[in-house]
Amino acid sequence: MQDNNLNEEYTPTIITLVDEEGKEHSFDIMDTFEYNDETYVAVVPYFEDPSKAFEEDPTVIFFRVGPEDEEGLETFDIVEDDEEYYEVSGIFTKRYEEAWENQE
Repeated sequence: MQDNNLNEEYTPTIITLVDEEGKEHSFDIMDTFEYNDETYVAVVPYFEDPSKAFEEDPTVIFFRVGPEDEEGLETFDIVEDDEEYYEVSGIFTKRYEEAWENQE
């Protein structure tokens, strides 16, 4: 049986986004990729207490990286269009499966 590096320590890449109501949300970036001249990030909600993650349904959220705002910070637009979501989720799924295959 192969190890799959499950014993290696994982260090999450955390981003904190502020929604339109001023509420902060933290996410762990799972992947970043290009599609149709746009940059996308696949994220999951981040919880400082890992046990809290089991209280939520695991959901991958896709954001399109937008232009910098007036403060020079990157902006992120959630992918809401069904066709765009289908395309980027398919790309992410393929990349994720390939990454796991390469660890075997």
